[in-house]
Amino acid sequence: MVTQMFQEPQPGTESAYELFQRAHPGRGSLRVQVSTARGTFPVAGAVVEVTREFDGVRRVLYKNVTNNSGIVERMVLPTLPADYSRQEATAEESGTVYQVSVYHPSFVPLINSDVELYDKIETILPVALAPLVR
Repeated sequence: MVTQMFQEPQPGTESAYELFQRAHPGRGSLRVQVSTARGTFPVAGAVVEVTREFDGVRRVLYKNVTNNSGIVERMVLPTLPADYSRQEATAEESGTVYQVSVYHPSFVPLINSDVELYDKIETILPVALAPLVR
């Protein structure tokens, strides 16, 4: 029987994204609700991207299209551990910030709106798009 040992990466060889994942072992979920006319009508078919910058490069972590109700849900992303919010020294830094962009050919896009996620919590982000003037 051959046993393989996991080898720790050499210092300095991990990417910024790998370091980020290691520092953010928690998981929070995001639900984006896209609508127009002050929330009256859902926008189906809108592309929702969740991004974050690593070493000056924007990386798409999640991309999906809204359903007929204008919703993309169950986006699970790395967060800081829940314990950070329970300790006085780290309570103010317990959220993990991502950028959300929403695109649809009939509407003015929303570009890089910040959203803060927390471990074990679903965050709901309502997005109201304005129609393009033609």
